[in-house]
Amino acid sequence: MRDFDLIVLGGGNSMDVVRGCGEAGLSVALVEEGPLGGTCPNRGCIPSKLVLAHADVAEGVRGAARFHVEARLGSIDADRILKETADYVSGFDGQLEEALPDAVTLFRGRGAFVGERTVEVGGERLRGRHVVIATGSRPRRPDFDGPWWTSDDVFRLDRAPSSLTIVGGGFIACELAHFFHGVGVETRMLVRDDVLLPAEDAEVRRAFQEAFVARVPVSFGAEVASLEHDGARFRGGLEGGGHFESEAVLFAIGRVPNSDGIGLETTGLEPNARGFIDVDDHLRTGVDGIHAMGDVAGRHMFTHAASWEAKYLARRILGKTDAPLDYGPMPHAVFTDPEVAGAGETEEALKKAGKPYVKGTFPFKSATKGRAIKEEHGLAKLLLDPDGAILGCHIVGAHASILLHEVLPVMKWRNHVSSLTGIIHVHPSLPEVIRGVARKAEAALAG
Repeated sequence: MRDFDLIVLGGGNSMDVVRGCGEAGLSVALVEEGPLGGTCPNRGCIPSKLVLAHADVAEGVRGAARFHVEARLGSIDADRILKETADYVSGFDGQLEEALPDAVTLFRGRGAFVGERTVEVGGERLRGRHVVIATGSRPRRPDFDGPWWTSDDVFRLDRAPSSLTIVGGGFIACELAHFFHGVGVETRMLVRDDVLLPAEDAEVRRAFQEAFVARVPVSFGAEVASLEHDGARFRGGLEGGGHFESEAVLFAIGRVPNSDGIGLETTGLEPNARGFIDVDDHLRTGVDGIHAMGDVAGRHMFTHAASWEAKYLARRILGKTDAPLDYGPMPHAVFTDPEVAGAGETEEALKKAGKPYVKGTFPFKSATKGRAIKEEHGLAKLLLDPDGAILGCHIVGAHASILLHEVLPVMKWRNHVSSLTGIIHVHPSLPEVIRGVARKAEAALAG
């Protein structure tokens, strides 16, 4: 048995708590069987955004005619794009290990609890004064046999397929469809429901969907009933009739928490009905000394949220705070064409909760810069409470993820919407879209 001040089970976004406590001199055991960094740098956020940049360039060339520019898109070396991305991300594991503080001991292997604060890895038992469960999540797998892919497989490919069917309609499905379609792969999406990005505000979602389906073929109300692979191609059938065929199939049908297989039952904890480990506002589980963070806790399944939680846990374990964790407005973005970003409540959620609100919407093309870049589907939306504080902000259009950050500080500090209307914006610039929607919402507030 080896004793540590802190055991961290999972080496993804937990690295901030590992480094923070290790640099402060606490003895830390980091247990990870895969590459350090977890999903984000190895098979998620970073490689996906690297490849998406290439699709953005290709789509820009395809859309040049809208600007009365004659341009021809020649060949696209999708295989090289994938290889360059894989080569880049392959170095993260070594870099992260090299940067570990001296007080951190890395245990390579699959760790599992064998007691309340005791973890076994590679036949060795570790006991911690504190334990952080940060085992993340994984793609949900379908009930079909065959060499189909999930998002975990995409960035290990050495070549792109000639044709691809993507099953799913969430942000991962849409981003990967944007990439593969953008670089010339014959791409089709099968969506069980009748909408894309179902978690988004409905008004913004409709604007996105209208623009997206004009480029990428999408079949709605399509549920896969059967799937066969003949060694070269997939052939599938749909519920109610219909079929599809492609060289590759990618399932992006959600993610499940990695709370299984870690001996959780030996601690007295058990996951909730959805498989997540419940925590309080201090990220504490129901067992003293055991915390959970990131996807496995299921609060906000974003890399930036998990990193925020890890920084908080470092301060908490070091005794620097006893305050509950304050996320502020949790932002998110979908890096497609067009881009989508948002934070706070949707209009549907406010209606369901019976909360009073007013709203303002503003199309990008009503701002000079929005018209200049021909952002036909762009839309910004603000939802205010009757006192003028911003309850939600939702944007679809060029640079939506950047524009959202003008609104986030106002939401964080619960300032009045006049904080946006009462400052001078560069003219003509895209942030005038935010000024425009703030003015609309402020006018609605005044009645």
